[in-house]
Amino acid sequence: MTKYPVESLSGVTTAQLGWLHGIWKGQRDQEQIEEQWSDLAGGTLMGMFRWLKGDSVWFYELIVVEPEDDGVMLRIKHFYPGLKGWEEKDLATEFALVELRDTFAVFLQVNKPNAPWMIYHLESEDRLIAYFERAGEPPKESDKFVYTRQR
Repeated sequence: MTKYPVESLSGVTTAQLGWLHGIWKGQRDQEQIEEQWSDLAGGTLMGMFRWLKGDSVWFYELIVVEPEDDGVMLRIKHFYPGLKGWEEKDLATEFALVELRDTFAVFLQVNKPNAPWMIYHLESEDRLIAYFERAGEPPKESDKFVYTRQR
């Protein structure tokens, strides 16, 4: 048995993830990380991620959370500076929502052996934590993305 489900959660909507909304900033070691999430519009949430090493961007992500069938998908496109994409033109890294409890969401990467779960947890009104976890491999505190809401 796994720690988190491996099947898409049905009967949920993107509106139930509206708590992601906001501008979030944090640090990993001495590197700055940032996520910004839009309000719900058109049934979708849109996010942006940026990771800085020193004064330079290491990479970006464009993120969408959108309904699909009776569930919710999270899709990411990664870019190096200059918007040089990691994924092929029409492909994205895809995660299905498999668990949702209040402000704790678990997504499982699709079509990947030993796929990781991506967890978002709004720990308090001003503290968002995001991390990846694989079966049998608990996440290290140093691998967590810890953000503070910007006002």
